[in-house]
Amino acid sequence: MTSHRTTRAGDSSDLLFLDIDGVLHPVGADYSFGSRFFSHLPLLEELLREFRSVDVVISSDWRLAESIEQLQRYFSEDIRRRIVGATPLINPDTVVQHRRQLEIQAWLDGNGHSDAKWVALDDWPESFEAGFARLVLTDPARAFDQDSFQELRSHFLRFAVSRYSPLDR
Repeated sequence: MTSHRTTRAGDSSDLLFLDIDGVLHPVGADYSFGSRFFSHLPLLEELLREFRSVDVVISSDWRLAESIEQLQRYFSEDIRRRIVGATPLINPDTVVQHRRQLEIQAWLDGNGHSDAKWVALDDWPESFEAGFARLVLTDPARAFDQDSFQELRSHFLRFAVSRYSPLDR
């Protein structure tokens, strides 16, 4: 496994593992694209601007075709620097349950973030344990909408509250 990351280390321990298809733009049942690519990115960037301590790691299959630098270009200039890496690929010939979850854990362990506060934003439930608490699941036909916005925001709020909790000092 190779760990994909940029030279910039994240300044915080708060992380969002981000899928793209079915999250930043809708996909149909036949996996066709119903709207322009990245049509829901402005809504996610709005939330990231509110929570500046959260960095982003790409967990999407897009990481297999494009470099981090190429992926950063889809984001607004103020958000680009917060795209700090991409999860490694677990051997695709190996049948693995909960593949994305394991790739995320491999990234966390390989980059010294084992104790990080993190959440995954994805439309692929089979790639995570059932009922996984760190997953905000989008409907691929709707992508990142107001419901997933509010759910992700609640995770980010918990990150912020725990940072100022007397128990964490």
